[in-house]
Amino acid sequence: MDTFYRMVRAEDAALLLDFMKTVTGDTDNLALSCSDIEALDAGDEKFFIAEIRQSPSVHVLAISDGKVVGACEIRVSRRLRTKHRGELAIAVRKEFWGKGIAGQLLDFAISEARERGVTKINLVTRSDDERSKAFFRKNGFVSEGCDKQLLYIDGEYLDGERFGKII
Repeated sequence: MDTFYRMVRAEDAALLLDFMKTVTGDTDNLALSCSDIEALDAGDEKFFIAEIRQSPSVHVLAISDGKVVGACEIRVSRRLRTKHRGELAIAVRKEFWGKGIAGQLLDFAISEARERGVTKINLVTRSDDERSKAFFRKNGFVSEGCDKQLLYIDGEYLDGERFGKII
């Protein structure tokens, strides 16, 4: 199975929605939950895609066998004082973990962000998610501090760790 990487397109709405429903069930490491995604339909997703295509943000997909297997977003502000910074979000279907997809998505997205004038990428991950933290360190991100009560899951607050990378 070959995987290819590209920017999100308007016609990706249904594929992206299916992907989000799957990955929110795969892990508790995302800010979105299954119930957040279940409330959406393809029309909502089309609106979302139209909005992101008009923004300075970067949205990359990994596609294999006709389905989205990974997605990476670098959210960029239009504000003059902060448009050099991007906030990273990345997810890969669990069945594709460990196959290098996240690294390829990250490289593609960072390259595109750099072309758009972004010079710094930030992210927050759960402080107890050693796999994610190792991935980001391996890709040149450095820890920049703690984010208390990042998530609230099953009646418990979970802290986050902030990472950054100058690109």
